[in-house]
Amino acid sequence: MLSLYRKGDWFCASGEALMTPSKDPSRLVAETQTFSLPGDSTLLIRPTTTNDILAVSFVLPMGSREEPEELAGMTTLGLRMLTRGTRNRSDFDIAVALESLGASFSTDVQKDRTTLTIQTTGSRWKETFRIIRELLTESIFPEEAFEIEKEILIKEIREDLDSPFTAASRLFQGTFFHGHPYSHPGQGSEETVQKLTLEQAKSSILDRLGGVPVSVGAVGAIEPEVMLESMVDLVSTLPNTHPVQLNTPRKLAPRTSQVEVCEQRSTEAECMIYGFPAPHLHEPNYAVWRVLDSIVGGSMDSRLFQEVREKQGLVYQIGSSYPPMEWQGCFSISLMSTRQNHQKVLDSLDREIQRLKSETPDADEVDRARTYLKGTFLMSQERCSDQAFLLARYHSLGLGVEFIDKYPVLLDEVTPEDIRANADAYLNHPVLAIVGPGNGAS
Repeated sequence: MLSLYRKGDWFCASGEALMTPSKDPSRLVAETQTFSLPGDSTLLIRPTTTNDILAVSFVLPMGSREEPEELAGMTTLGLRMLTRGTRNRSDFDIAVALESLGASFSTDVQKDRTTLTIQTTGSRWKETFRIIRELLTESIFPEEAFEIEKEILIKEIREDLDSPFTAASRLFQGTFFHGHPYSHPGQGSEETVQKLTLEQAKSSILDRLGGVPVSVGAVGAIEPEVMLESMVDLVSTLPNTHPVQLNTPRKLAPRTSQVEVCEQRSTEAECMIYGFPAPHLHEPNYAVWRVLDSIVGGSMDSRLFQEVREKQGLVYQIGSSYPPMEWQGCFSISLMSTRQNHQKVLDSLDREIQRLKSETPDADEVDRARTYLKGTFLMSQERCSDQAFLLARYHSLGLGVEFIDKYPVLLDEVTPEDIRANADAYLNHPVLAIVGPGNGAS
């Protein structure tokens, strides 16, 4: 039963309520206190006394999926402008002020969410908070700095696309998610960024910061009352806009045939990404696909690494990926090979896919994959910043803080037959993106 207690005018949920049915909660879950903030926002805080480190993550439903395709990169560019000057400080003053406190402020735009991250010390929180509050409420978006940031972002996009892996990823993403809000990257493209205006970047931040619910995760050396006071002040001071109308969740239409796209480059190496639709983060078989991904290509012990790379020697690199996305899942295999091995690689991939669909994996193989996933998940919670991000992200996604404890339990419930049945149901009609020498571009 969820127990509430009053702190001033705000109701707080005791961490004791965040328990899974099968075991006592972990310390991270049990020691987390949840506070309601204005505007349907939430503070989740875990005070610690190990050292003076303090990390704070703001997670907002402002991912790249909320941008029109022709304005891709707008949020990334707008967020970069937050540190380019306020009414009282230049960008240089901001940098010096944060560095003098041993603090940092960074932003990241993903498909489903945008994250703002603060790292500082508990003893310097009040001074750090004054700067962060100023960035989020008093930024002036100077035009000259905006043009500089545009050029920097365009150069970063060009440099990234020099990598065949990044180019193949962009090609795959645009093809696989064609017509879907996931089709464009958070950075945008050179074409979309070039056309963005200062007003578009400015409104993407100032018109939305106060219009979406913010999930704030804080872990480190600070009293809950101090952090609560800061967050109430900040959320109440954000630009007072109308609630933002977010996009409606969408899934991809089923495919009935394989799709292949390629981009020709003057290089001997060939990069391939080979992917299939898969369950999204909220579907009940999400954990099955985490295990399946680990078995196929998630580690050096995986099937693809051992069979295609070590035994057959057909590739330089190979692995699989199953990112946790909210609207539409995607399971993909990425590899680097040569044009000479092109058909052998595809034949080998097809054999491994057919093996997944037709044969139930050994219980020992499934157990090794589960153990690997649980170990890496635990290690992903080592730092205060890791914990703060998990608290805020899982809350923002509607999974709840208790998902931190629930996820390993879900992994333990995955059976070998679950793996085979899901592979058989989903691994059909792939999308294949290729960047390499090829015989032509299509």
